[in-house]
Order: sequence, then C-alpha cells, then structure tokens
Amino acid sequence: MARITVSDISLQVVKVTFNLRFFMARTCQKIPPLAWAANKLFFEGDNMIVLPRDSTVAITNLNIAEINLNTNISVSNDTVLPSQILKEIIKKSNNHVIMDSCLCRVSNNCKDYSHDLGCLFLGPGAKKISSKLGKTVTAEEAINHVDKCQEAGLVHIIGRNKLDSVWLNTGPKEELLTICNCCPCCCLWKMAPDLPEKMGRSIGPMNGVELKFREDKCSGCGRCLEDICFVNAIELENEKAKIDREKCRICGRCAEICNNGALNIIMAYNAVEMSIECVNELVDVEFK
Repeated sequence: MARITVSDISLQVVKVTFNLRFFMARTCQKIPPLAWAANKLFFEGDNMIVLPRDSTVAITNLNIAEINLNTNISVSNDTVLPSQILKEIIKKSNNHVIMDSCLCRVSNNCKDYSHDLGCLFLGPGAKKISSKLGKTVTAEEAINHVDKCQEAGLVHIIGRNKLDSVWLNTGPKEELLTICNCCPCCCLWKMAPDLPEKMGRSIGPMNGVELKFREDKCSGCGRCLEDICFVNAIELENEKAKIDREKCRICGRCAEICNNGALNIIMAYNAVEMSIECVNELVDVEFK
C-alpha cells in the first residue's frame, strides 16, 4: 500500500476548498479574528509580483514618476521584457521544479487553458517537493516552460507565497520562490479584492510599471470587460472604460486585447533591475 504523505493530504484539502476561496475571503473581511489567523497561517510575509504580459509592454528612458498621458511611447527590438526577470533568476538558481499540473486550473476544471502548465518553484525549498507532484528540471527546461506559458496567454506571478510552502511542506517560506502561470478564469488571486486589505495587497504590480489609459482612444466596446481582468478592475462608465487603480495589478491582459491602443503598459528603464532586486530580498534562491 502506498504511503500517504503530508503533501497528499494537503493537495486534497486545497482541491476541495479551492472553489470556496471567495466565500472564505469575504468571511475574513467580516470576522477580524479569522482574518488574523488566516494571515498568520497563510499570508504573513507574502509579496507576490504580477508581471505584465510581454506583448503589452512599451519602454521609456524615463523614471516611472516622469511618465504622464502625453509621454511618447517608444518600443525597440532590444526592449527588455518582464519575463526576462524570470529567466535571469532561473539561470542563476540551483534548483528548479515544475509542477505536473496547475492546481488552480485542475481544481476549477478550466476549459480554456492547459492544465499541464503548472507552477515553477525555485530555491532550496523546491528540493523538498514530492516527486508525485512535480519534477526537477534544468535551467534551460525551466526557461522553455516560461516561454510555453507566455505563448499560451498566461500571466506570470512571482514571489514569496507562504501558502505554497505550507501545503507543499517545504520548510521556511524564505526558502521557496513561487512562479505561477495564471489564466484570468481560475487564478487563486482572483480573490484578492475580497480579502482584507492587508492580505489582498500582498499581491501587487511589478515595480516600475504603469497602466496608461487614453480615454480619447477608448470606443467603449467592452472587450476588456469580458473575463479579461482577473481582479475585475475595469467597468464601463459613460461608454468609456473606467479603471479602478486600487484593484488593478497591471497584468496587461486589457492592453493586449484592446484594438484601439487605448491601454498600454509603460515600463521604466530600470524596472527589471528593481524587480530582480525585490525578488532577491524575498527569497534565498541559493544562487550559483
């Protein structure tokens, strides 16, 4: 008889409770002691960074504070893209484990995106992930996985996620770096707007990026509303898109689908360096 491990039990618990996450998030808002306990167990010290889709990004030679609605957008062939953050960290890391499937899409029975494109984990904690759940790969294989996820239309979210270190039983949260590859329909973090503010803000935009909205180019077609924003940060008002900047995590999906150029992601020249530095502070990925 096969031995049942802590990870086996945790996996089943996560699958069963996954579709209750919105209810549980709203309950935490209503019951402060429950929010305190949930934060202590699953969110304390978290910092997850949403990387915009590569195809949506323009770059300037300005600091992000200098960007305004009149800034000219310039894109060149040597533009450094957000996924470069992942690739630089992957190349320097000793440990790479790709999960056999995406737990979120499997739990939600996703119909639109592949179940096979699972999370990528780095850091010494990754060595403790059960071989039943994922496989150890080379840096080159990990980079190829990132590229496949980009091609599939997924958004990368990278950082320290205590919940992963708990259910995977990998030890201290500082030893596991999570790289999620998220679809707009099944992402765990769709619950972010329903969480108490402190926990909800544990996932945020990449450093040095901004969503630029040109109201004069918006036709009010509503394409950016059709299950595109995973945190429901866009609505129509007076036949124009209205963006809730507090909710928006700047994933770039709205900019990618807009045919009129009303939405663009602007990335400052030093955004990649800032984000790599932030990730290095979050998790010791045991660089070579």
